[in-house]
Amino acid sequence: MRFCLARLIFPCCLLMLLACGSLAQSQPAITISPSAGPAESAVFDVQISGLAPASDYVIEILFADQVVFSSQERSDADGRIAYPISSSPGDAAGIYTLRALSGDQVIASAHFELTASVEISISPQSAPIGAAQRIQVRGLSAGTPYRLEISDPNGAIAYSGEHSSDAQGMIDIEIISEPEDATGRHSLALYDPGGAQVAVADLSLTSTTEAQIQVALQPASARAGQAVDIVLSQLSAFASVTAQITSADGVLIDTLLARATSEGELRMTFATASSLPAGKYAVDIFVEAQKLASATLDILAAAEMPDASDAPAPASEASAAPSQASASVSPQSAPIGSSHLVTVSGLGPGEAVTIDVSFLGKSVYQTAKTADADGNIRVELFTDAADASGDYIVTTLREAGNQPAVVLTATAAPTVELVAESLGPEQLIESRLADGAADFSFDGQAGAVLLISLAAADFDPALALLDADGQPLSMNDDSRGQNDAAIGPLALPYSGRYRLEVSAKPLMMPQAALDGDFVLSISEVSLSSLEFDAPQAFSLSSDRPARYYSLPVETGDSLTVSLDSGGQLDTLLQVIAPDGRQLAFDDDSGPSLDAELSNLVFDQAATYTLAVSSFEPEASGSGTLTVRRNPVQALEAGDATITLSDKAIRDLVVFEAAEDEYLILNLQKLKGDVEDLYVTATVDGMEVMAYSTMGVPEELPLAFVMPMSGRVVVTLEKFGYDDGITLAVSLERPQ
Repeated sequence: MRFCLARLIFPCCLLMLLACGSLAQSQPAITISPSAGPAESAVFDVQISGLAPASDYVIEILFADQVVFSSQERSDADGRIAYPISSSPGDAAGIYTLRALSGDQVIASAHFELTASVEISISPQSAPIGAAQRIQVRGLSAGTPYRLEISDPNGAIAYSGEHSSDAQGMIDIEIISEPEDATGRHSLALYDPGGAQVAVADLSLTSTTEAQIQVALQPASARAGQAVDIVLSQLSAFASVTAQITSADGVLIDTLLARATSEGELRMTFATASSLPAGKYAVDIFVEAQKLASATLDILAAAEMPDASDAPAPASEASAAPSQASASVSPQSAPIGSSHLVTVSGLGPGEAVTIDVSFLGKSVYQTAKTADADGNIRVELFTDAADASGDYIVTTLREAGNQPAVVLTATAAPTVELVAESLGPEQLIESRLADGAADFSFDGQAGAVLLISLAAADFDPALALLDADGQPLSMNDDSRGQNDAAIGPLALPYSGRYRLEVSAKPLMMPQAALDGDFVLSISEVSLSSLEFDAPQAFSLSSDRPARYYSLPVETGDSLTVSLDSGGQLDTLLQVIAPDGRQLAFDDDSGPSLDAELSNLVFDQAATYTLAVSSFEPEASGSGTLTVRRNPVQALEAGDATITLSDKAIRDLVVFEAAEDEYLILNLQKLKGDVEDLYVTATVDGMEVMAYSTMGVPEELPLAFVMPMSGRVVVTLEKFGYDDGITLAVSLERPQ
């Protein structure tokens, strides 16, 4: 929401209240009462005293270091200026500065705050025990610690924790209920630093045995190439649902993802391939990684196209005994933040299995894998700061035969305190890992924009930035196309203590590479503004190897960012998300050795950071940067045409939809094909539909029901190296 006080506080609203009083004070002073108020309807009384009698002064109001209002006022005979100021709906929340100037000199200043109305959203609002629920709180003061309490149906405190809001005044956390938690309605309350209650909400927990999800296939029998609707009911509101379609021998055919409506209903469309062999297929429904329902889909044989794959298997093959598989893990025990390589051998060639990781009897991670021609599978598992120390059971789940399991032990990561002090403009730390980890603490100021870099030659470094509560703010492993890690530029959300965790992610390196020297660099950077659709000059040198720009975007924006150095530089482009993670990177997609990012799409409004640098850090040269807004295709205006290629791997379309509206997004292949296509639909950054496929059928209908009203951003993205694809995209709104 864009806001400017200059637009909302008009001179006619600034009333001079002349009064007789004492002589002017020796030192000018400003008092504003109250000190804070709601952005929609605040009224402040401003009193300026200690001025020279009957003299002219300039009064300015600043927001985000920008002057948003300025007027000339005259003091009364007692050296005072007094007037009220008021806000109105649409004003931005935050800290404002009011100051008085005599000539060019600031002689007094004071602050006031416009606070946003606090809103709490919980998704899903109701969930079974053991499932995750996302809590988002908006409208808070930026960089402020709040206490969150959840009380069970009996009034007992089930959870209490302190969480700090980010630079946008938002808290975004995920809670997971435990088996000992009570079912029923729970009360959530949020308290400010003074202990005052600022917001309340409710959430519900249900027993996992209460889930009675109904699943229906329409039709239950279909021919290959025919679309089948998967209709679900009695889900939790906004539940995240995965449907897996597997063959009788356990081969994964397709995976569909979508989110239920507020009424707990969902409709997904399975577009069967025309080459799909006849037979019975299992449709398994997973909610929050728990399999809660299933159905059987019968694919009929096409009489005019007999499929040899439907013929009975040879007797020798049908009677073959299941193979005996075995598993191992290396290293078996390692500190949290390490990598563990799990190897499974003795499987059948091409056998599909599920790798399940459980902790304290509860499944915490699953992934599907297919054995190679030798019957082997290799899976690399990572532990991170959010994982508990202890024994994890890694089990290979098979349709037939033994199910080998191994124990993976995660030990507490050692902490090596390197330094604890306030940061200056730049700080360089040279140190060495101790058993695969190191810890660095510092005090930062809210709003400071930091670039944190980690370089190592002996190991593949990983970096995590945590808040004072130990909650991760941002993480990175590889950056700028290299193994070294980097976070930012990132604006610190609050003033106070932060932690940096350095660890080793061996990846393709030897598993024992958990020690080695590293260099950690922390520097404060400044962001330049830029203009869209106009070339902007930049220069790089050994003294200034990178330039950083503030990149504000709106929901549904599609941008093309290009550099032109005339062959002077081998340029690099990065787009950094507000939380410091790398969103996009390019090296040589533009002319010569210049970088270019085509059709960079954004599904949520925010301010990103655009970084321009060179592959050679010491290189010097200049060029132009151009950021163009691409036309966005709205489906209300008619069908859209999307072309994806190796240079433009993603594109988007948008449309408006209402809560509980049933929609069918139709994709028709016009030419070409891709190895993998991924389609997502989001509303305000929340995913409401997702679909992925290997290869694209001639016609692909994707049906879903809207869980909420809003502007829907549909992103289409291709993976792999291929000739690209052109698709016609249309929208149906069945009544």
